[in-house]
Amino acid sequence: MRFRILGPLEVFDGTRWRGISAAKPRTLLATLLVQRDVPVPTGRLGAELWGEREPKAAANLIQQYVMRLRRELGDREGRLLVTRPPGYQVVPADEDDMDAAAFTRLGDSGRAALAAGDAERAAGLLAEALALWRGPALVDVPTGPMVEAEAARLAEQRLDVLQARVEADLACGRHAALVPELRQSVREHPLREGLWGQLMLALYRSGRQAEALDAYREVHRLLADELSIEPSAPLCDLQLRMLRGDPRLGLPATEAEAEGQEQNQGQNQGEREAEGDARARSKPRRLPRPESRPAVAAARAGQPSAAPRQLPAAVAGFAGRRAELRLLDKLPADASAGPGPAVCVIAGTAGAGKTSLALHWAHRATPHFPDGQLYVNLHGFAPATGPMPPGEAIRGFLEALSVPPERIPDAPEARAALLRTETAGRRLLFVLDNAADAAQVRPLLPGSAGCAVVVTSRGQLAGLAVTDGAVLLSLDVLPREEARELLAARLGADRVAAEPGPVTELIDLCARLPLALAVTAARAVGRPGFALSAVVAELRDVRGRLEALDAGEGVSSVRTVFSWSYRRLDTATARMFRLLGLHPGRDVAAPAVAALAGLSVREAAAALTALARVHLIAEHRPGRYSFHDLLRAYATDLTAAEDTEAERTAALHRLLDHCLHSARAARRHLAPARGEVPLPPPVTGSVPHAPEGYEEAMAWFEAEHAVLLAVADAAGPAGFDGHAWQLPLAMGDFLHLSGRWHDWVTTQRTAIVAARQQGDRAGTALCHCESGRAAIRMRRYEEAHRELLRALELQRGLGDLTAQADTLRTLAWSYEQQGDYRAALQRVEQVLELQRAVGNLAGQAGALNNIGWCHTHLGDHEKALARCREALRLHLDGGSPLGAAYTWETLGFIHHAMGQYAEAVDSYRQCRDGFRRFGNRYGEADALHHLGGSLRMTGDQEAARDAWHAALAILDELDHPDADVVRELLLTAAG
Repeated sequence: MRFRILGPLEVFDGTRWRGISAAKPRTLLATLLVQRDVPVPTGRLGAELWGEREPKAAANLIQQYVMRLRRELGDREGRLLVTRPPGYQVVPADEDDMDAAAFTRLGDSGRAALAAGDAERAAGLLAEALALWRGPALVDVPTGPMVEAEAARLAEQRLDVLQARVEADLACGRHAALVPELRQSVREHPLREGLWGQLMLALYRSGRQAEALDAYREVHRLLADELSIEPSAPLCDLQLRMLRGDPRLGLPATEAEAEGQEQNQGQNQGEREAEGDARARSKPRRLPRPESRPAVAAARAGQPSAAPRQLPAAVAGFAGRRAELRLLDKLPADASAGPGPAVCVIAGTAGAGKTSLALHWAHRATPHFPDGQLYVNLHGFAPATGPMPPGEAIRGFLEALSVPPERIPDAPEARAALLRTETAGRRLLFVLDNAADAAQVRPLLPGSAGCAVVVTSRGQLAGLAVTDGAVLLSLDVLPREEARELLAARLGADRVAAEPGPVTELIDLCARLPLALAVTAARAVGRPGFALSAVVAELRDVRGRLEALDAGEGVSSVRTVFSWSYRRLDTATARMFRLLGLHPGRDVAAPAVAALAGLSVREAAAALTALARVHLIAEHRPGRYSFHDLLRAYATDLTAAEDTEAERTAALHRLLDHCLHSARAARRHLAPARGEVPLPPPVTGSVPHAPEGYEEAMAWFEAEHAVLLAVADAAGPAGFDGHAWQLPLAMGDFLHLSGRWHDWVTTQRTAIVAARQQGDRAGTALCHCESGRAAIRMRRYEEAHRELLRALELQRGLGDLTAQADTLRTLAWSYEQQGDYRAALQRVEQVLELQRAVGNLAGQAGALNNIGWCHTHLGDHEKALARCREALRLHLDGGSPLGAAYTWETLGFIHHAMGQYAEAVDSYRQCRDGFRRFGNRYGEADALHHLGGSLRMTGDQEAARDAWHAALAILDELDHPDADVVRELLLTAAG
């Protein structure tokens, strides 16, 4: 038996790697593995499994989990998982039966080789060590103190090995190839000065001295802002040596050797992208307190549980490409033959029909891939948005494969490793559309046989053939006969046969380019009474006024046909098409388009339908529209040429106001008690969307969050700094509740910069506070405290008592998450004083509930009851049913802790009813979970099981990890 913990916990049973199905046995095994040198006492195991909510029957439950693990591991005699007083121990088979041990051994050997001057051997050993990582260590284990400490230790050890490997590569002269990797590393670990020094050295040796010095200035500024310190002496010394041109900073090998090594680096890059980042951990250690936990997983309700079916609809009227289809038909067999996935790259000029071919074949090949089909448009040549980062594409795939958002790591390498884990052993078809280059594609490739990948790109992507065995399929313009077949499929065979001469000329005018032929055919279909000779004459006339159609790269290859369709639009629809080029998102819905163009939603929807009818946009999902990259570029050019700067700025202002006010309206349903910054009314022509209720607000955010992120990023550069920080604030609660914590952290960093640039001190303080909240959820407590103390300093300078109360409440939450209830109590008592000073009754009630929660965890249940009863009275008097529901939950917890189980049952029922009325599914499930526990203690076993079954049904629907906890309770009750 062998074990892997550098990623999800897995065991090898002699034939395959597999996970441990249930959460509690998985946590138990992980705890024993990280403390395998000594027996782990039962009491320590109980603390690891349940924290401060350890049940009275913990010892019996642990014994059942051990028996279950022995069955799963085939260890019925207990030779591997042995009973050794005062607890249990995993007895190792050999020193390398766990990947963490192999990682340590290889890392030590690599560092020894580096110290001995053998840089090439060191680089190989260290890269081999890093390749063992499949994601953050123990990423699928609900963590307690021991597992969390080991995961953090391994994450730090991995960073040390990574730096040593970079040092070895630098010594081998691979400086140029290291620059992109090091830039990513300093973004992920900005306070690690060693990485900054390596980035500076890699840039300097690549002949990029100015950029190296810029990197020093960046880390100098970062350390001053974050920690109020100067860079370390080695970093300062490195900068001075660069300024002096110290020859000792030069290449450690000859130029010829370095060049040869850098050429080889391209082949190693794919392996390097496989390294996981163990620091990007996102599983919470314990459930957050009631006041901060309204539906942590509600956004998962829409996640697919069946095989993903992401393929867009196949293009109607597809024709030709018979030779290419025969080649693609070999992919399923190649995928089964292994050893890795079968990859085919369809390359060709813009508009050559690459996507049409890929989707046409993918739909007919679906029976060969029963585990699903994944699709992404990588926007490799989108001039407005730029190529999609691989990590963003991987995130979409992982969510489609039902990976909960909080399990998805931040680091791109770790995401890629998790994708390979999730796709191992499955038969999946990937369609990676419109790729920029091989580097964008490699992280998206599955790692095992059984899968096939079809990539489309304007580039050849020959590197994939070298490193990944890809088959290259070059797509030229259509042969004339197949171009005629395409027109016949779209216009009807009789119409094409009736005018052979004009059809031939039309084919030539469109340069046999499928996209140009499709747009032309769409126009002709809309005019069935026109002879094709008239259509050709119109196209010929336009051709005289614009540049020739030539099948080259860029918009110019089909500009004539695009302009021909565009010039036939009515004035309002043409204006909308132009303005769509300003929209920064990858797709758009009618309400946002209405704001952009200053129209009603009905007018915008009609115009979108008209544009889709002539193929100038595509409705890729019901009600959501996207551009072909060439059409987006064409629209952008048109708005720059035909609309004034004032018109473009006004359109963008309307869009930003629509997004901000809509997000603010939706957020009120997610956290109605949270304070808000007053906003000016939206500008004329911008009508916000107003969701009704919690579930509709969550659904709106789910549909729009990717667009909102893009809009927030675009606001600052466009001169709208206010929107650039207010929009991330409005999104914060959704990103928190839906588990998109990495996006939450990133957006708040952007928001802080924008608020500072605008000179808004109150806004800057709010952004620091929100950044602190995000850091708490990521368990970055030191970072959270720095952010919150900055917010408090600004708010005290402004005399804003309400804002100070919100920040202190967040600081209390941070201490609470760390188990320091005394420190938390001090902060929430300060919150109560401030809320009383400003006369905020809802704020006072929330603070009293938090005080009660702290008192009961400190053992003073009577004082906790008094505080929570006072909080409940204020909530009920003030008409706050959500606040009352949270307080009923705290009261249930207190009564249960006091042994007053009948009172606990009544409290949890009140809590359940409150969350149910509010539409908070997770809150309802959690109340049912604890209701069952209290019912069991009253002796009503049947009612307890009913409550747990009801909780399990909701948690399974939400795909929430707490489902395992409730499932185990039911199994125990049944036994």
